[in-house]
Amino acid sequence: MNAEEIARERIRKLLQMAREVLGKDEKLSKRYVELAKRIAMRHRIKLGNKLFCKKCGTIFVQGKTLRVRVSNKIPVYVCLACGAARKVGARATFK
Repeated sequence: MNAEEIARERIRKLLQMAREVLGKDEKLSKRYVELAKRIAMRHRIKLGNKLFCKKCGTIFVQGKTLRVRVSNKIPVYVCLACGAARKVGARATFK
């Protein structure tokens, strides 16, 4: 196993743990997301923009922490923790 594979496995595990702990300890869940982001930055691994809120660090669980709306055929993710909205998808254009 090389360093990148180990990093990917740790990121996957941290995000899974963040999802499991979300209902019990929100602060710990955000900490796990923060650690996953740091590992990803260190190893230059893209996490995407559909896993967690980039503003507050809350892991996205549809219905609990995430609301998905469709505006002009473009999905809009709205974080229920902080209210931040972000367009996602291939056709997301910001003007």
